Amino acid sequence: MNIRSLCAAAILLTGFNVSAADIAREIQHPGYGKGSFAEFGFALLAGSEPLIGFNGQTAEQSGDTFISLSGSLEGRLEYKRAFVEFIDNSFSNASIGFNAHSTDRTNHDIILTTLFSGVNRSDVVGFETIENRKGDVNLGFRSSYYFGDGIAQFELVSDVSSAHDGVIATLQFGHQAQVRNWNLHALAGVRYFSDNVVDQLFGVSASEATETLPQYQADSGFMPTLQLGATLPLNEKWIFRANAEYTRYPSSVVDSPLAQGDSGYVVSTGIYYVLHGS
Repeated sequence: MNIRSLCAAAILLTGFNVSAADIAREIQHPGYGKGSFAEFGFALLAGSEPLIGFNGQTAEQSGDTFISLSGSLEGRLEYKRAFVEFIDNSFSNASIGFNAHSTDRTNHDIILTTLFSGVNRSDVVGFETIENRKGDVNLGFRSSYYFGDGIAQFELVSDVSSAHDGVIATLQFGHQAQVRNWNLHALAGVRYFSDNVVDQLFGVSASEATETLPQYQADSGFMPTLQLGATLPLNEKWIFRANAEYTRYPSSVVDSPLAQGDSGYVVSTGIYYVLHGS
């Protein structure tokens, strides 16, 4: 049983409402979706992510549109001031944290989170010399601010796993509106990556360079994102959700020989079964 399955099982057995969740989860649910929960479902996805090694086994495939049917498992477990969460529809893969301070309108957490999983390009034709990049583990804080039907969330973390020794800062604004039974949301933000982060993922060292793959050292950069979505409760346990997200890559990524475009997008629709903690 993997860590997500263990966390989901624990969530079903406990429920302690304390702090706020990742903004990608909160903005999709009336009441901001606070507290422990587990969510299972299936989603149909279509999109493009023209980054070598992220999609396909050739450079040409990396730029193609992908279509897939994917299983989804999200969850959050809270106990007193501690929490564990994994949100599929978020930049973070998984996080554990501690609520340092909260009020009716603010929330401040200390978090340990993974933002980038490992990237393996050794199986991509023409890029066999590129060494595998390992995933990171980052330590920092996340602050959320609530105003009416909106949320502002700021996150600042630094790598503590020696994957890239870089810094990532994120500022996001979300707004949700209820239209009959539909919960509509918009989420806009920008992420800053220090040069260590971008170079670790998209740089090409002298030892990796070939006649057709030039050496490249990446700089820091900003990545804006925009997400639009809708959630429809089908009954007390089942929901339908649709999302569309657009990402504009930093110029330091676009200029890399490991990238084949300046932006990516993903559109998804799915049905999910949700269990909430008490």
